[in-house]
Amino acid sequence: MKITHFSNSFISITSQGESLVCDPWVGKANASGWQSFPEFTAAELTDQLADAKWVYLSHLHDDHFHPETLQALGLLNREFLIKRFSKPILRERLKRLGVTRIREIEAFDIQKIGPFEIVIFPQLSSNSSGLEDEVNYDLDTSIAIKTDEKVFFNQVDNPLSFEDLKKIHNYISENMGSIDVACLMSGAAGEYPHLFLGIDQVNEKQRIVNGSLSDLVRWLKLLSPKYYFPAGGTYLIPGWLSQFSENVAQPTFSEIVEYLGKANIPTECIALEGGRFLEYNSNFTQISVSSKMSPIVSDRQVATEMHRKDKYIYEEIKSPEWHIFTSLLDQARSNWEEKVVREGYGIKQSIIFEVYLPLSLMDGKLDVSKHLGTYKIHEARELIDGTLSIHIDQRALFACIVRSLVWNGVLGALCLYERNPNRHYPTDFFSLNFLTLNDQQIKQFHDSVGF
Repeated sequence: MKITHFSNSFISITSQGESLVCDPWVGKANASGWQSFPEFTAAELTDQLADAKWVYLSHLHDDHFHPETLQALGLLNREFLIKRFSKPILRERLKRLGVTRIREIEAFDIQKIGPFEIVIFPQLSSNSSGLEDEVNYDLDTSIAIKTDEKVFFNQVDNPLSFEDLKKIHNYISENMGSIDVACLMSGAAGEYPHLFLGIDQVNEKQRIVNGSLSDLVRWLKLLSPKYYFPAGGTYLIPGWLSQFSENVAQPTFSEIVEYLGKANIPTECIALEGGRFLEYNSNFTQISVSSKMSPIVSDRQVATEMHRKDKYIYEEIKSPEWHIFTSLLDQARSNWEEKVVREGYGIKQSIIFEVYLPLSLMDGKLDVSKHLGTYKIHEARELIDGTLSIHIDQRALFACIVRSLVWNGVLGALCLYERNPNRHYPTDFFSLNFLTLNDQQIKQFHDSVGF
């Protein structure tokens, strides 16, 4: 078994001359608000993946399912392995790309694929913190892979709670054996706290990092792998929002090693990100760690500086006049309200969009001279539930409601937030994915305005 970690959740597993690649992504994701790191040339990656016969996609977020990467690396003719989701969105998007071989696998069902035995685990909770959420969360997955009598568990960024992990660990132990190698995500792969205004971002970052390290200790004690490497949820922030990079709530590798050492965790912690690989010897008793790849840039600060002047994709989008724009928002809000009522979602907070053209800062504060207007999506029933204010560029908001951009990516990377009180209501936030026009409404708009 040979495991290579390129970046984020982009990993390959090789055995007996055949490879399975997981979640290949290079370049921009989340509506261009994330940049993969480290970066490699397409030629080098294509060479590294020449033996890949299978591609596992954990879910449809575009730092995992990235059509541009699949095309650039020549992977569309491979067999794709995905969970059989309740809504076949990922399958249909793969078909539209021209993929002809898609194997949908039931959760908790071991499949023999070449030299590998694999099992896909579903998303069992909406978040790892156990916060109440009413939005359907059949989205993320994790995978266990057995080959050469070794077991590799890849969490990806599936938000498993500790109880979820117990269930998965019991299944692996009973059906595959003990875990030899595990990659687990550390920290937050999202917008909090670095994109939130009016909070102590430094202390909130440290609180989240400390909590994730404490969770990591519990996870490793439970799973007891011989080797562990951190993977998933790592990226750069390009463009003008890169000024918030320092407060992304992710621990460094040295912080992880130090914390695990103080906790006396016997698992060996290995840094693989950047194209390094872990490989067992011919007797499958010992490992070596090496690399045959050279990232374009391996220093995070240098890479961030390289991308500091990158433009966001919404900056190329034209948005309508404010009075037309608000009428579209009225229709989208009506669609959202219908979905909320139909599904019985209990929306707690007032939700307000503060709209700018462009969204920008001046002297470290929002440039109010660019503020176009305020649009309230929902009024809280109870004052105590407070308000979520979302500061957003009009072009990004327009692109989301006409479904040119995906809400999840824009919300996770390209907005600034204020929250009073500073409390997260997952249902409120996730429900905004339904704030869109339907096909007929989009057609009527284009026909009437000529966009």
